[in-house]
Amino acid sequence: MPIELTFLGSGTSQGVPMIGWDYPDSFLKNPKNHRTRPSVYIETEKVKFVIDTTPEFRIQMLREKIAWLDAVLFTHAHADHIMGLDDCRRFCDIRGGALPIYATPETMDHLKRIFVYAFDGRPIPKGYFNPEPHLIEGPFILEDLDVAPYPLPHGRTITTGFLFAQNGKKKLAYLSDCKTVPDPVAAAVEGVEVAILDALRRDSHPTHMSLDEALTVARRIGARRTYFTHLTHDYDHDIDQAEMPEAVFFAYDGLKIKIP
Repeated sequence: MPIELTFLGSGTSQGVPMIGWDYPDSFLKNPKNHRTRPSVYIETEKVKFVIDTTPEFRIQMLREKIAWLDAVLFTHAHADHIMGLDDCRRFCDIRGGALPIYATPETMDHLKRIFVYAFDGRPIPKGYFNPEPHLIEGPFILEDLDVAPYPLPHGRTITTGFLFAQNGKKKLAYLSDCKTVPDPVAAAVEGVEVAILDALRRDSHPTHMSLDEALTVARRIGARRTYFTHLTHDYDHDIDQAEMPEAVFFAYDGLKIKIP
């Protein structure tokens, strides 16, 4: 079975449309311009998991009819990536027990602080969020996937990018929320089947890649297909997609891809 990936959300930290902003009717009529906060759902023959739990996590799960998770992986602890974590209580209920949560020590410390009631050792009643913490301190295995984490610069924060390999083949690189992809990381993921990159907006930003920066990184990585995520309202999907090079795509909420 190939890896199947769904973009649960493809938007920036404020989402699109943004509060208090006037948009042309033509922009709003295109559902691909409605972007919830960024996350992906990944499924193989043996494992089902998400990367990050956005503030719209419950809505995203209902929209995609996702009824089971084996794990949650976190890139970092900014609000747009973690604030839906408590909605995993339903998956704990379905599983009849704890849900594995993977994060670096720094990110896990933030999760424990923000969701203290779930991590402080008190008894967790049925129906409540019940995490099983796993620290990311090097490569690890999720059933049929080999997972290699990589640190990425994101202003004063270090985020975690992931390379997923299957049967020795580099299948997916998820490199979001970063100002650049350092040379050692780009070399490690070079030639991957699919790369997912941060491409916040057209203008430069202090903590995210701009469109030109993301295109440059895409060329360095040389993936068979590249998808841009964490997008502001700078992009009118259909118009801007027409300008992209071959095999480079703007993601949109609900987009499903298969990685052979």
